[in-house]
Amino acid sequence: MAKATTKTTKAPAKKAAVKTAPAKKPATKAAAPKAAKPAAEKKAAVKAPAKKAAAPKAAKKVAVVFEANCPLATTVSVAGSFNNWAIDKDMLKKDKKTGLWVGKVTLDSGVYEYKFVCDGQYWDEGDNKIKNV
Repeated sequence: MAKATTKTTKAPAKKAAVKTAPAKKPATKAAAPKAAKPAAEKKAAVKAPAKKAAAPKAAKKVAVVFEANCPLATTVSVAGSFNNWAIDKDMLKKDKKTGLWVGKVTLDSGVYEYKFVCDGQYWDEGDNKIKNV
């Protein structure tokens, strides 16, 4: 008798699963007419003003100071990704008080690699220096 009771409880569970499947079909049929908009609604959507795109921000210019300690050099310049690695474009001046070579270069915001060039031929040893502007 216990087995018969178990079978009857399983049978209604299967029927319940079958009943839920047909319930989904009418919901999809009802959704189809809602997707189609009346002509008046379509015209209203076309007349709505479009959002304007944000204007791109201009690159910020920053005056960057470069300092090199080359006490025996007669000329010092800075060459880097910001000036196409030109060795004679951005020359530094020797500060009489400190003995350091100092120069200012105006750059856009960004990350640049550079090296100092002493007397037009002696580049900094090792990896490029990095300047984050």
